[in-house]
Order: sequence, then C-alpha cells, then structure tokens
Amino acid sequence: MNWGRGIILAMGLFMGFILFLVVNIMLHTVDLESEDYYKKEINYEQEITAMKNLNAVNSRIGVSSNSEFVVFQLPEKPEISEVEICFFRPNNTKLDKLFQVHGTKTYLVPKTALEKGIYSIQLHFKHNQKPCLQKEEIII
Repeated sequence: MNWGRGIILAMGLFMGFILFLVVNIMLHTVDLESEDYYKKEINYEQEITAMKNLNAVNSRIGVSSNSEFVVFQLPEKPEISEVEICFFRPNNTKLDKLFQVHGTKTYLVPKTALEKGIYSIQLHFKHNQKPCLQKEEIII
C-alpha cells in the first residue's frame, strides 16, 4: 500500500465517523425545560419576588413521599389560598402535571399518575394575597 491509498482511506474513515455522529445527533430528541422560556425569562423578576415572599412569611408547604403517594401538607394558617402544584419533568414536557388544591390541608398525588423519574415541583400559592413560590425536587 502506498501513501495515496492510506491518506484516502484515512479521510474516508474520518468522513464516515463524522457522518455517523451527525446521524446519531439528529435522531436524538432534546426537550427544552419550557417551550416559552423567553416569556418566562421576562417574568423571572416576579418569580424571585415570590420566592422572597415565601422566605418572609416562613410558611412552607411540607412535601414528602411514601410508597404510594406524594404528600403535600399545607400549614394550618388560614391565610394560604390558591394553591397550585406543578410537576415538571425536565427531559419530557409531555409528562408535566398540574394540580389545584381546594378545601384541604393534606393533598395526596398518587404515584401511579406520574412516570418514574426526577420531577421539579413548583408550589404556587398566596399568603395574605402575596404570591409565594416554593421549589422542590422529587424522585418517583
């Protein structure tokens, strides 16, 4: 074998490797954390204010898990209203869930309603009409 054939063979193998990488990358789907993240970025200051409000009022919602349920324990304070629980799946937006809590201090979410994996939980609620935001992470 001479130098010309070796160089052409090396270039052909390199181009085949690059083509293999391009095809694999194009077949891999990547979900964004949010489809409207530009709009969320504009409203991020409101999110920061809601998290500061949570720290100021010191009323956190208890989040725990057992073998069958994810348990949300609201404080006994009557000032808490409009509780909304958002389960976000970072790698698959189709598995996101939203729950509204009305008239109870203990809210149970069955684990059968959720796929296994890591969820980012955002708890939106109002304390004395001030918006509050609590963020948690849970593994199902």
